[in-house]
Amino acid sequence: MTPPGDGELVHESFRAFVARRLGADGRAWLDGLPHVVAGLTRDWELELGAELAGGVLALVVEAGPERVLKVGAPWDRTADEIEALRRWDGGPAPELLRADAARHALLVERIRPGTRAIHADAGAVAELLGRLHVEPWPALRPLDEVARRRVRRALEERRTAAERAERALATIDALTADAPAPVLLHGDLDERNLLVCDRRGLAAIDPLPCAGDAAFDAASWAHANGRPGRRERQRALAAAAGLDPVRVGAWGEVVAVHG
Repeated sequence: MTPPGDGELVHESFRAFVARRLGADGRAWLDGLPHVVAGLTRDWELELGAELAGGVLALVVEAGPERVLKVGAPWDRTADEIEALRRWDGGPAPELLRADAARHALLVERIRPGTRAIHADAGAVAELLGRLHVEPWPALRPLDEVARRRVRRALEERRTAAERAERALATIDALTADAPAPVLLHGDLDERNLLVCDRRGLAAIDPLPCAGDAAFDAASWAHANGRPGRRERQRALAAAAGLDPVRVGAWGEVVAVHG
């Protein structure tokens, strides 16, 4: 990796995506990133390696053979990710080694072998959900707020039609009205964020934590970025995890709208 301050920190495709998605704010964050990374490298005595693929709105780089440095943007809710990782304590997710919420930085265990668990079965995912879904903390943002914002963003970005968005918002209202007791949700449990792990079998990375219905995480996994077989995965996971299949299916329709 190019030493901080001496050249480009991120791949051009990452830079282009951030600039396109976030405009001037995104470009300003990228411009300041070398300074932030240089400070973290010094303060945490890190030897950084290559940028790791897969990050969307965060810089993710090797920090030795078994550690990963993740630096998010100022608009990320890094404090929520830090708290979730602390509560999971290295069980269903990477172990948190160092954290600095002010600099939106986390140093975490590197998952090995770390391949995407595209072919994970419902039983293994149900076991993972059981470990993820612990009691949330009081200030954690609620699922209905998160889901509504995602649907509205999809509409603004023309990734969905107005009629589909309205149906999804109505579904969120109905699901929220009779929701079960909330749990700590991963919040973005699609196949990009589910890895094969030597220690755990499966590990969940890059959470967007919120508090709400466990069926939402199940629906996110079953959607699998639109791959065929979604309904079969929904039924299988609902059965394996002891979740209401109707609620998993309904949340699946919401996830399909905001992607």
